[in-house]
Amino acid sequence: MNKQSRNIGKVLKKLEDLLPSYAINYDLLISENISQLDQLLFQLKKDIQPQDLLIVVGGDGSLNQFITSYIRNDFKNAIGYIPAGSGNDFARTHHIPTDTKKAIDYLLSIKNQQNLSIITANDNQQKHLAINSIGFGIDGLITHFVESKKEKEKMGSRSYLLGIFKGFVNQEKFSLRIKVDNQSYEFKKVQLAVIANNPYFGGGIKIAPHSSNKDKLLEVVIANDVSFKNLFSILAKLLINQSHLSHPKIHSYQSEEIYLEIESNQYAQKDGEVFQQDSYHICFSTLELPFWL
Repeated sequence: MNKQSRNIGKVLKKLEDLLPSYAINYDLLISENISQLDQLLFQLKKDIQPQDLLIVVGGDGSLNQFITSYIRNDFKNAIGYIPAGSGNDFARTHHIPTDTKKAIDYLLSIKNQQNLSIITANDNQQKHLAINSIGFGIDGLITHFVESKKEKEKMGSRSYLLGIFKGFVNQEKFSLRIKVDNQSYEFKKVQLAVIANNPYFGGGIKIAPHSSNKDKLLEVVIANDVSFKNLFSILAKLLINQSHLSHPKIHSYQSEEIYLEIESNQYAQKDGEVFQQDSYHICFSTLELPFWL
């Protein structure tokens, strides 16, 4: 359980009230930060049994942090999830209730684990993981704008949509090259690039409608040389019927492996957590993990 998640106070109180009424054995472990999370999982690894479930309580970013530590500590247990964030795109994709009691009942109704794929992104500087998406340009810039806790709490899941125009005005166009299935594509005036294996990002925006982490395919969506007039048309298509991929300024590709190069300093985001590098030379692929969903 990540104490930094937006709704964690309310969810924690509900869990403390509800869990004693269920005929299950459980331990509540609360982390204040990533370092403490690593320590908790390191200690837990010594005593955990193969049949035990690891239930994450938090937002998409908290789930990302947990999975990063889960892999680092070489866990094999199935991963469950109770949403407590502002966007909850992973929960939305998998129809996990945001109501705490309903989420508990949902988890208890599951009979078998299933393997789902997450995104792995490897470059010369570091390795990134994501459960929903990794985005560059406007996507990362908007995340940077709303990263402060105060602004996230104020706007919640609407923060991304409301930030699109601010991000559009402030984002400088950049060059990008991708390689998909041995074919290279180069774009000179990119404003947004998203690699996804879940349809939603930004708190419910269906940016990559063909994406699913039930397969090994990744989807990359690129916005190139979009004008203000184009922006309104794209947003209308995106919000009304998710037909934005048909717009001539939007380009999308699917593959099990995608290579991306950006030779400039751009903000980026992974599951709503911002990061920044001077350049990016990243190979994207997937890794399957056991989930209790």
